[in-house]
Amino acid sequence: MAFRESKLYSIIKCTCPRCHESKMFLNNNPYKMENWDKMHPDCPTCKLHFEREPGFFQGAMYVSYALGVALSVAVLLINVLIGFHTTRFFILNTLSLILFAPLLFRWARSLYLNIFVKYDKTKDPVYNKSDKR
Repeated sequence: MAFRESKLYSIIKCTCPRCHESKMFLNNNPYKMENWDKMHPDCPTCKLHFEREPGFFQGAMYVSYALGVALSVAVLLINVLIGFHTTRFFILNTLSLILFAPLLFRWARSLYLNIFVKYDKTKDPVYNKSDKR
C-alpha cells in the first residue's frame, strides 16, 4: 500500500479522508490567524460533507486532548533526558502547547473524521489517472 493511500497521509496533510486529494481547511497555513480554523463545508473533489452532523467535531476535542497529553509526555521525556528540572518542564511544556495548538487542532479534526470515513480509491483522481494507462 502506498503512503498516499494510508490514513496517516490524510491525517498529517489534513486532506479529505475519502479521496485524499483536497485540503479540509480553507487556508493551508495553520499559523495564519485569520482563517486558521475555517474548513470547507464539502470536499471540492469528491463532494464529501465534512461535518457529518451538527456538532460532529465536538468529539475531536477529546482527540485534541489526547494529542496534547502525548506532546506533554514527549516534552517530559526530553526534559528527563537532559536532566529534569520542574521549572524548565513547565516552561517548555507551556510553550510547546501554545506553539503547536493550531496544528493539534487541525490534526485532531482530521484524525476524528478519518475514524468515520474510509479511503475510496475510486474517488481519488490521482489513482484514476494512473489507472487509465
